[in-house]
Amino acid sequence: MALEPWEATLIAASVGAVASTSAVLFTHLLTRARDRRHKRWDRRMDTYVELLKSRRAMGSARRDFLAKRTTPSQVFDAEEELKDLGPLRAQLSMFGSTAVQALDDLALVGFTQWMKALSEWRDFDSMARADPESARRAEEKLEQIKTLSESADLIEKRMTEAILAEADFKVPFKLERWRSPFRRDAVKR
Repeated sequence: MALEPWEATLIAASVGAVASTSAVLFTHLLTRARDRRHKRWDRRMDTYVELLKSRRAMGSARRDFLAKRTTPSQVFDAEEELKDLGPLRAQLSMFGSTAVQALDDLALVGFTQWMKALSEWRDFDSMARADPESARRAEEKLEQIKTLSESADLIEKRMTEAILAEADFKVPFKLERWRSPFRRDAVKR
């Protein structure tokens, strides 16, 4: 049985309509996925900018203390930093890579240890004039503060390097790929 011309026309029009609709749908899905990846990337970079600002303020407080013996409350507002820390940590857990999150955890632990040593040094330093033992302990604490400052600076340097490497697409750390595990080309690097 041969096709009539009107049947061939209807079949060609139907196939063309299905093909063009499929192409539009496929293009829309790919564009939406790309836009989502770009939005996630923008949020990640914005989070990293805020993270670096916060950690540099903490680093500046450490350096100022070592240079001038000014307390961190004179250099930066600790209450403001603590208020911003919660949302920043939430953003970092949502958008940051695991390498940067781990380095930030280390940076916060280092800063906490530094603040504790600084508080103890202040206590010993206030009693140093009356008690020579307190003066000796204050000097020991000051050396501990210097050591903690150096290690915290190193951690912050490594965190900055990890962020810059991620921003430049040079991946020295293992970063996640947000692909479906069911796709055949989903390769974790």
